[in-house]
Amino acid sequence: MKTKRLILVVFFSLFIGCSNNLDPDTLFLSQASDIKGFDPAQSVDVRTGQTIALVYDNLVHFGNSTEIVPGIAKSWRLSSDKLTYTLELHRKFRFHDGTEITAGDVKFSLERLSNSPNAWLFSRIDQITLPEGERGFSVQITLKEPFSPFIQFLAMPATAIVNKSIAKAKDNDLRNSPAGSGPWQLVEWVRDGHMLFSANPDYFYGSPKLSHLKVRIISEEMTRSAEFETGRLDIIGIPQSEFNVWITDPKWTDLIFSQNELSIYYIGLNCSRPPFNDVRVRQAMNYAADREKILKFVLSGQGNISHGVIPPGLPGFDDTLHPYPYNPQKAKQLLSEAGYPNGFTMELWQSQASELAQVMEAFQSYWKSIGIDVKIVKNDWNIFKTAVKEGKPDAYYLDWYADYPDGENFLFPLFHSSESMIRRNRYSSPTVDSLIERIQSMSDSPERTNLISTVDKIIYQDAPWVFLWHSTSYIVSQPWIQGYSTTLMFNAQKYLNVTKEISRQ
Repeated sequence: MKTKRLILVVFFSLFIGCSNNLDPDTLFLSQASDIKGFDPAQSVDVRTGQTIALVYDNLVHFGNSTEIVPGIAKSWRLSSDKLTYTLELHRKFRFHDGTEITAGDVKFSLERLSNSPNAWLFSRIDQITLPEGERGFSVQITLKEPFSPFIQFLAMPATAIVNKSIAKAKDNDLRNSPAGSGPWQLVEWVRDGHMLFSANPDYFYGSPKLSHLKVRIISEEMTRSAEFETGRLDIIGIPQSEFNVWITDPKWTDLIFSQNELSIYYIGLNCSRPPFNDVRVRQAMNYAADREKILKFVLSGQGNISHGVIPPGLPGFDDTLHPYPYNPQKAKQLLSEAGYPNGFTMELWQSQASELAQVMEAFQSYWKSIGIDVKIVKNDWNIFKTAVKEGKPDAYYLDWYADYPDGENFLFPLFHSSESMIRRNRYSSPTVDSLIERIQSMSDSPERTNLISTVDKIIYQDAPWVFLWHSTSYIVSQPWIQGYSTTLMFNAQKYLNVTKEISRQ
């Protein structure tokens, strides 16, 4: 692998010439694929959300961790009945065209969500009122019922505030041309090529220190690595396949950032039909696989073995608990007790992502050793996603990343049995339902945190999944990059304080 990478680096160095491309005023980044567009209401993926955060602003922001900090709103308060949020806006917070953001822009932006893929964010709102009118600076948002994580909804990419007058003039089509107030302004978008942004000199929280930011679309991991080593990219995520090479290279070890992500990887089991409707079978599948070995040798140790749904870093994560140990004898015992002493046959579905092959084959081998014959089924992502939604696979490999940094976001969407939710694993527990509903209505407190841990333990014992790991990302920056730091939430990164210490000669 290192030889192949070296050849690519030499190739790019010879035919591109890295020394001529070190622009001290532009931050060069990359993405594996292009974004969906610049309309916040249509933002449903991480790459689009990261870009939305550059050109738009929200009422509130995620800080470097799980904290909520002021954005367009300078302050907010919640009524005693926990139903109404009153937000006071900063004055002179301006869109890119120079117009001031007022309450009317906020109301318009949030109401747009009701007819978008992010309608679930609006569904909890009963009404939005403007005490000072459209041109005022006060907004009241009344919920249908108490919901403690709601303030975090207002920091998500989809709830970014758009310029009402521009959006209406463009018939609400913001996909190709943003109408925001963020620290960066779009200069050029070459589809599947690059996005170029310039610093917003009038950004309310201070203009970025670099004058430009360019995001290049580079689909191949090896190409991104080569471009980085020739100096044509300033920051990249370390490819999983090259992790051990980078992490042991003394040239880069002091320039690598790690971030425990708010994620959970799992193999979902269809709890609605035999044999997976028996908890003993589901537990057996957890005991039968050595997940630590798979994580260490197949995924280069980039994560933490999970002992539940809640990832480290969120209230409700209990570090005193332990994952299912590797115990094939216990697994065989449980299968026998469940009436499957000779095992059974099943299908394990996955998308066609090539990096999954070794992981899936490892689980296939472990389960075969206790009598479970697994057929791996690979499908196009859209076919795979539809099949999982319809409950076709026996089991499937998926992950979940936090929409907002609250343990409730790892419980309600994935395990509540309400008819409105897509319960991929068909798991149902009246006890879990009731406790999740209590969590949603409670304010942040030790009691709420303990209740999140309690639900997590119940789910872990019920084993509707084979619990795998919480991922860790690794990012490397060039030695000339200063002021960069990682953020827990993907849309909290705005690159405001990044500079480049490169000679301008």
